[in-house]
Amino acid sequence: MPLTARLHGHGTLDATLDDLGRSLAWEAVHRVRPRPALACAQCGGPMHAKVSGRGGRFFAHDRRSPACTAAGETEEHRSLKRALAAAARKAGHRAELEAGAAHGGWRADVLVTAAGGRRTALEAQLSSAPLDDVLARTRRYQDDGVGVVWFTHRAARWLGHVPAARLYPPAAPDRPWSRLHPLVSRFSVVSCGEVCDPSPPWHSPVHAGWDRGEERALTEFIADALNGRLVPRTTTTALGTYYDGWAAPEDVKAADDHAVSSQVAPPAPA
Repeated sequence: MPLTARLHGHGTLDATLDDLGRSLAWEAVHRVRPRPALACAQCGGPMHAKVSGRGGRFFAHDRRSPACTAAGETEEHRSLKRALAAAARKAGHRAELEAGAAHGGWRADVLVTAAGGRRTALEAQLSSAPLDDVLARTRRYQDDGVGVVWFTHRAARWLGHVPAARLYPPAAPDRPWSRLHPLVSRFSVVSCGEVCDPSPPWHSPVHAGWDRGEERALTEFIADALNGRLVPRTTTTALGTYYDGWAAPEDVKAADDHAVSSQVAPPAPA
């Protein structure tokens, strides 16, 4: 029986490949004669184990396969998809790679399904992408009731327009994706007297605002986002909805409550 090389799940290897109920060392599939039978789980085409010039381990099709949805992906992209799926599974959810809608309108890098049936797409976007494309793909998910979180290592223009997280790239090709840029904020309301001594007469009674600067591990962030412990912060204007990182639901509610309570009541009619 040929070993199925799950390109979308095991595109880049750290040390071993576990599949078909057994464990194979990298040395058992790389530059071995006779060559073991490896097949792409996506298209069934023959594959072989390779090492990139930067030392990354991955599988490649023996022949160009333009019909395969996994063909043409970089090892960097495949390794991030694997990391996203592993983090979702660790958080207690089912994760499928390259899962698409029955109507063909979208295909998620990683489709996460919670126990209650809620679905969330985790999108690895390491190449540049136009804002309009990202917005259109996001709308297709939302139209089907599917949540989406985008992941990139770029300072992409679309980061403030969709639910997203920016990653630090791995320190080396064989190192995992593990850390995110600061993206989690907390809302606080503190008496002015606790901050200012003496309290200037022109200050409001309280200091209120968002504190930013908290980094998260990738696995921790995905667990919190999928389990509702973090939600995207949004601001809606006449021009659309803008995203500004993530926060706990209770912090979002506290900020909304403070905004309502601090509104100046209109003057009473004469």
